[in-house]
Amino acid sequence: MVKVGVVGAGRVGSTAAYTLLALIDLDEIALVDVLGDLAEGEALDLMHAAHALGRKTRICGGPDYSLLRGSSLIIVTAGAARKPGMSRLDLLKTNAEIMKQVAAGLRNVYGDAVVMVVSNPVDLMTYLLWKELGIPRRRIMGMGGVLDTARLWSILGHKSSDIVLGEHGDSMFIHGEHRNLEEQLRGQAMEVIRRKGATIYGPAASIYIQARAILTDSREILPVSAILDGEYGLRDIAVGVPARIGREGIIEIIEYEDAREGIVRSASILRKRLHEAGC
Repeated sequence: MVKVGVVGAGRVGSTAAYTLLALIDLDEIALVDVLGDLAEGEALDLMHAAHALGRKTRICGGPDYSLLRGSSLIIVTAGAARKPGMSRLDLLKTNAEIMKQVAAGLRNVYGDAVVMVVSNPVDLMTYLLWKELGIPRRRIMGMGGVLDTARLWSILGHKSSDIVLGEHGDSMFIHGEHRNLEEQLRGQAMEVIRRKGATIYGPAASIYIQARAILTDSREILPVSAILDGEYGLRDIAVGVPARIGREGIIEIIEYEDAREGIVRSASILRKRLHEAGC
């Protein structure tokens, strides 16, 4: 049975659930949110969509984390959203407290699931949830680099071999030939936020790409936020690196020597912000 759980039934979580419903053959989707009515309402709406699409996916929602039992993948989108003028790192203290609550809810129900963190600042939230859960590092990863890479491709107008690594934030960098576009890339998310209040479709589609790699055991290389333990000379931090992804989570972290300096720089910034926040 292929079951996906989503923690956080807001705009990103619910849109991601719909995207997965439409594009992947799933047996079950479970939505969990502290706002139980919201999760139940989204589940009902998604159930109507499932029948319209000819899907037989079972869908449930509510405030109880026990709904997530048996999930192959749990996607965490819970947390405060960025507002105009805010960086992802500005959200650290608020969302760190939310991650503690999420960890408490997940601790006895996540089983063998791979956990994908989407909440911002995603590198730090991935690290903090890993510490709180005590989950093996290969079974947790953050979604940021896939989205940043998609935004780069949108600037280029086509796919390329370039990917975006490092922090999902101001110290992100392009690994490839289009380094001259980094400044433009960094402003892409805020352009959306300034105009409509939040990024939704880009994150949801990027969640799908990463989820597909996990659920189909594709073993493709994607830029994900991973817990490092010696790779790139770093330990005890999560940062965006290229990794081979499959059903068990992170199969292998790929080390590109020409990306080392940028990854180390991002890790240093992230570690400093953790220290400042007392995390």
